[in-house]
Amino acid sequence: MSQATAAHFASIRRVLWAVLAANLAVTALKIVLGLISGALAVVADGFHSLVDSSSNLIGLAAIRLADRPADVRHPYGYQRYETLGALAIGGLLLAAAYEIGRAILERLLNGSAPMVTPLTVGLMLLTLPVNALVAWMETRAGKRLGSEILLADARHTTTDLYVTAGVLVSLAGVWMGWRWLDALVAAAVVALILRAAFHILRTASSALTDEAALDPQAVEAIAYASPGVRYVHRIRSRQAAGSAFVDLHVKVDPAMSTAQAHAVASEVERRLKTDLENVSDALVHIEPAAQERLTNWERMATDLRQIADGLGLGLHDLHIHTDLGGHYSIELHLEIGGAVSLGEAHSLADEFENRVHARWPEAEDILTHLEPIPAQVLPPGEAAGKESEAAVRAVLLRHVRAGQIGGLRVMAIDGHLQAAVTLLFPEATLLAEAHAAAERIETDLLASELDLARVTVHAEPT
Repeated sequence: MSQATAAHFASIRRVLWAVLAANLAVTALKIVLGLISGALAVVADGFHSLVDSSSNLIGLAAIRLADRPADVRHPYGYQRYETLGALAIGGLLLAAAYEIGRAILERLLNGSAPMVTPLTVGLMLLTLPVNALVAWMETRAGKRLGSEILLADARHTTTDLYVTAGVLVSLAGVWMGWRWLDALVAAAVVALILRAAFHILRTASSALTDEAALDPQAVEAIAYASPGVRYVHRIRSRQAAGSAFVDLHVKVDPAMSTAQAHAVASEVERRLKTDLENVSDALVHIEPAAQERLTNWERMATDLRQIADGLGLGLHDLHIHTDLGGHYSIELHLEIGGAVSLGEAHSLADEFENRVHARWPEAEDILTHLEPIPAQVLPPGEAAGKESEAAVRAVLLRHVRAGQIGGLRVMAIDGHLQAAVTLLFPEATLLAEAHAAAERIETDLLASELDLARVTVHAEPT
């Protein structure tokens, strides 16, 4: 169990102990006054407070059970015990309502009247600020901690304020000779108890029956906003003790590698836990997008990447052209790792092209540019000197203004010059335009007399 979860349950326990002490004091005072005076409404209010105290004890027991780390038998943890505790509190309220209702019936049959004194009324008045403080403190803590136990307990603790006010009205009525008002107010107390009980039972039942905890449309919107997501479906969520759990299925490009697909899933999970309140766990199932959901270019690009992966080759800078007859010509760069001969590399390229022809007979012309990929990390380079940098800058100024050159580095690596350039473009510039400008500059630099072995031009928004 994480330190944050342990601290969460410790905070709930502290609140429950404080509320228990206050409820026990109020309970003792009300029941004693009710028995001495014979006021049924006071006794009813006392039993209501007794249920408050009992529910605090149930809450403490439930929190102790819930505050255990996940194990083999309970891989999702023990947080459901907090929900069970809230369910038990609802059951106690129903039992209290039954007992008070039976006492009301006996009072109506016997016709006896309670004894009211100024001391009874005064002591009942003293319980009002205690009830108000307990209800405020528990409700505030329950919302802050997202605790089902505290919110359930605060629900009927709040009714104490109305119950106690009603009891005072009944005592005033009995004082004036309206003996029937005591039974009427007691009946109103029963109604309030039943209302609180059904609310608690309904809330706890929703959690125990895995009612949806999150809006599927909100989950869908967050998932679609994540890069690489093609389609979202089968969104499910549930809750336990203030924590929400969500799982969903996400379709991605079928040509993605396992690592890429995993990165997409991790990003969706991160956004769900960040953007939605109380989401403690998110699980994303990755699926390949159906071919019919892809455009013709996407289907061809997917197949080419899969063929390259099967041969252990890399692929980039893919261009697919078509003509009026529905035929295609393909141009791409094949990345071949390791120290291989030109003959071996050419054989791999031939095999790649044969497989592409077999999969796409419409591809009449395939041009592959072979590109070696070093099998190890290159040694550190050294700055090539100001003269080389000035020469590269002079070529750049044929294409862009001086203010667009955001960075320039010319290095001598393993006896070869390499240039890395950063160019700045307005944010509204289309990616295709920025890429075309970068390609023109790369071509010009490689064709210059600077004897550059490699040029990288990176475009950034200003």
